[in-house]
Amino acid sequence: MSNESQPQPSSQDQDGVLDEEQSNLQFMKSQLEGAKKQLKEATTTRGKFDSMTELLALQDGMSLEEARAKAREMQEKAFGIAFEDGTVETTRRHIADAARADGNAASGSSAGAQASAPASGVSASNSVAAAEPAAQPQEAAHTEDTAEAAATTQAEASTHTGAITQVEASLYAGAALDLHPEALPWLMSDGVCLFRDTERPFEGFEDDLLALTSRADQFAWLRVFSLFPQLNGLSAELLRAFVRNNLFEYTRNKLIDDYLVSTGQHARHDVALGFAQISSGKILQLEKQFPQLAAFFAGAGYIGAAHESLVLLDPTCVPIVVAAYVASLVDELNENGIEVNDWTIAYAFRPDVYAHSDGGEGTVYAVLEGLDVSLSKVKHWDQHLEFYAENDQIISASQQVKRIVAQLVHMAGQ
Repeated sequence: MSNESQPQPSSQDQDGVLDEEQSNLQFMKSQLEGAKKQLKEATTTRGKFDSMTELLALQDGMSLEEARAKAREMQEKAFGIAFEDGTVETTRRHIADAARADGNAASGSSAGAQASAPASGVSASNSVAAAEPAAQPQEAAHTEDTAEAAATTQAEASTHTGAITQVEASLYAGAALDLHPEALPWLMSDGVCLFRDTERPFEGFEDDLLALTSRADQFAWLRVFSLFPQLNGLSAELLRAFVRNNLFEYTRNKLIDDYLVSTGQHARHDVALGFAQISSGKILQLEKQFPQLAAFFAGAGYIGAAHESLVLLDPTCVPIVVAAYVASLVDELNENGIEVNDWTIAYAFRPDVYAHSDGGEGTVYAVLEGLDVSLSKVKHWDQHLEFYAENDQIISASQQVKRIVAQLVHMAGQ
């Protein structure tokens, strides 16, 4: 065996590595600052907020329809609402008022046309009055006036409702469905748009989108393991497979949710967002559970109101978000006495296996969706969802595990 000393890296090489890391950190910071600036501009532009009252109503956990109804009710009472940077007027109130004015003009022009209908009613009433001597002329006149007023009121209501509905429909359509590249800047790479306005917007772009998560730091998926000791024994590829599967299954409705958040029109904490498909409410929980996550966000400039939503739209935050989520799953498995490995974590991402007794001492495991869950429950009173993969039978039955495996195979073949 040779006693020659092994060559040690020179200080110049070490300096080069440090310079490269510093350069990577500066690049990541500049990227995050740019994304933050774009998102902040989108959420503070006055023209983007057609209804701030609707935004606040959504924060109360209402559905979109309930929020719209509450927004309309509140807009009848006030011109604007108080927000952090002052009073913000809503454009919908002004447009709706204009629509009402146009409706009044239209109803006024249609009043002449409506007069002919009551006229025919007058002759009919007069003939009835002549046939029945007990009917008084004053009563006949009162009946005619009532009929005319009712007809006019109905015509005005119909005109007003149609005008307001048309205005509101155009506002919502423009806000929710215009998925152009400029509206989703985080889905651009070197001037190339990485989505299509289709039912499967990310189809064919999954690998390019996944690459965005490590664009600022090529070792991002490995670096997060040093922040969460719970990840020891797991593979970075498992975390990436979870994200790629989300991208593979992304729907247009999910992309619309992302768009609404980025433009300040959506503030619910129970809707999954971004590549990680985690809710902003879950982000707030993870920040409390893992202070290092909150520290990372703060260092990247994500602090204050709505930061928990914006981080989900930043691809460079995906590795640490997913790492924190998996760390929380590891803690859950340990608390429930479940072995922690790639398979049990893959299942815990999205449990999908139901179990019920086979009538004896055995157990039947099956993946159920939609109405099948309720129909099966009628037959099997003890049916329940298996939240954790307690045995190999659950893992074998799970479609979720099979989907993650398919992503792992795909990435291994690249």
